[in-house]
Amino acid sequence: MAQQRAQATAALEELRAALALDGISLPSAAVDHQEGRFTGEVLLDLGRVTFETAEKITDLLQDGLNSRRRSTL
Repeated sequence: MAQQRAQATAALEELRAALALDGISLPSAAVDHQEGRFTGEVLLDLGRVTFETAEKITDLLQDGLNSRRRSTL
């Protein structure tokens, strides 16, 4: 479980860093240390965001997916 927590923490830090490159933050995102006791999986709580932030994340994901599709053609 400790290794999963470390991996979850690293994944969250990477996600925050990637989003920050586009000016997006997830201030309430955190590793959920309690859920793992019940599910056996360490989960990330990405928190609550404004609709503007959700739109920015959606745009960023769509741009990335479109770029990936173009590169595989």
